[in-house]
Amino acid sequence: MNAALVVALLLACAVVLGAVRTWQTPRQRPVRIGLQIVAALLLYFCLFPPSADENFSADELVVVTPGATRTQLAALSSVATLVALPGVDADKAIERVPDLGTALRAHAAARRLRIVGNGLPLRDRDAARGLVAAFDAAPLPRGLVELDVPTSVYAGNVWRVDGRVEAVADGRVELHDPSGAVVATEPLNARGRFALHANAKGEGTAMFTVKVLDRDGTQVDAATVPLSVRSGAPLKILLLAGAPDAELKYLRRWAADAGLALTSRIALSDGVAFTEGMFAADVEAWRAADIAIVDERAWAALDAKRKQVLIAAVRDGLGLLLRATGPLPAPVAADWEGLGFHPRAVDAPAPVALDMTLGLADSGLALSRSALAVEAGDAAPLLRADDGSTLAWSRNFGCGRVALWLLTDSYRLALGGAATAHGTLWSSVLAAVARARGEGDPSLPSSARVDERAVFCGFAAGATVEDELGKRSSLSVDARGCAAFWPEASGWHTLVDGAQRWPFYVRTRGEAVGLSMAESRRATQALVVTPASTTAVGTRGQPLPRWPFFLAWLLAAAALWWLERGAATD
Repeated sequence: MNAALVVALLLACAVVLGAVRTWQTPRQRPVRIGLQIVAALLLYFCLFPPSADENFSADELVVVTPGATRTQLAALSSVATLVALPGVDADKAIERVPDLGTALRAHAAARRLRIVGNGLPLRDRDAARGLVAAFDAAPLPRGLVELDVPTSVYAGNVWRVDGRVEAVADGRVELHDPSGAVVATEPLNARGRFALHANAKGEGTAMFTVKVLDRDGTQVDAATVPLSVRSGAPLKILLLAGAPDAELKYLRRWAADAGLALTSRIALSDGVAFTEGMFAADVEAWRAADIAIVDERAWAALDAKRKQVLIAAVRDGLGLLLRATGPLPAPVAADWEGLGFHPRAVDAPAPVALDMTLGLADSGLALSRSALAVEAGDAAPLLRADDGSTLAWSRNFGCGRVALWLLTDSYRLALGGAATAHGTLWSSVLAAVARARGEGDPSLPSSARVDERAVFCGFAAGATVEDELGKRSSLSVDARGCAAFWPEASGWHTLVDGAQRWPFYVRTRGEAVGLSMAESRRATQALVVTPASTTAVGTRGQPLPRWPFFLAWLLAAAALWWLERGAATD
């Protein structure tokens, strides 16, 4: 005999006894007996509420992830199939699972997933691939939510930090070096984005800090920016110019400061040239160089044989940057058309700005470009001005790359107090066009965290990971050349592959929470796919809420007490 039947019999007996007793008092007997029956029914429904059928997606599994808000949890259907991953602060009635794989095995009928909260952690994304039909994302916290930092940079180069800040209007960000000094600052744009630049000085690892400040200068958020600075062979540059100018002066000065191996030949007059380094425009020189920079006058001075040697070197991998500093002679234009660019003369163009491109705070610097219109064909834009016009293009040419450069006075950046931006401009251009040398670096995790899986790819079997205490962990490499690693401690770690070492940084679990939440959100959103079939609809009985029955019973009991009290006084 179940509890509901027992309670029903007890209430029925109470109603019968109450009716017998009430019948002995003539005052309002029908009303009092009726209220007793109503009160008994309401009490029964308060204890055992009736159910109402409710539809739900029979093949959908709702997965609650960490960060789900109370509002999101309250909006979930109680008849849906719900599971909660570790770290979820939710009602105990929701089924708890250690990971998504376990949930899918327990609910084998699930053909689609609905994710609620911050998103799936890295360990569950492979299991969810192809199944996520909807993602109800939790709101991001105030502060840093995106941070793009290079895992390593060569000494002497300018490096860049990009990111986005959530819900900080009219704020700014600052980049602090390991000593605490501010090395770069920039106001947030309308979308909360920013770009900071700094110079990589000595070889080794360093910890920078990005701080977010509101309009009053109060710190809202901060995050460490680990940087690994590596020493490497400097770029070997061959520079040919038809005449000296300020642009070449500042380009050569920057190359010397950055430690680049620059060899140049700048014509001064017929038969007279300024030569820097052991300049030779032969096959061996082109083969040893990484990039050649040639303007239209120097190109016109090359004989046919030297042009053929230079073009052959580009096909073999040399990078070639063509500088258009003035009107192009017809033979030069014809030669450059053979390299994929079709320039034609136009009226003098308006000055351009690079403030947005280089992350300058409204510098007011106006730069000039050559009076040429270029049909670049399959070439990709290499540099755009703030107004969207293209100032440089690059395209593949055999094993090398060829670029056409129209900006004529980038040196104004250095004169205008933006020497860092000048260096950033040229380092990024040369890196994009120069010869590719050596093997590529392995793929390192950009945001490794303690007790979370970090994935490495592109290294040989037998590689290990070494922590700051010198403890080594071996890696099991799969067929793709990738391996997973679960860090046990925060701080600098090193991927060791033979004689090569690549440092990477591991954050604590509670560090830069906004970055972690946003990364999970982006990765989960990328998993959302359109369901291949219609949703199977099922029906489940959902108990009605008890509180209306309780309130009704309370009113009936109060009315019955009032009537019984009046009958007792008669």
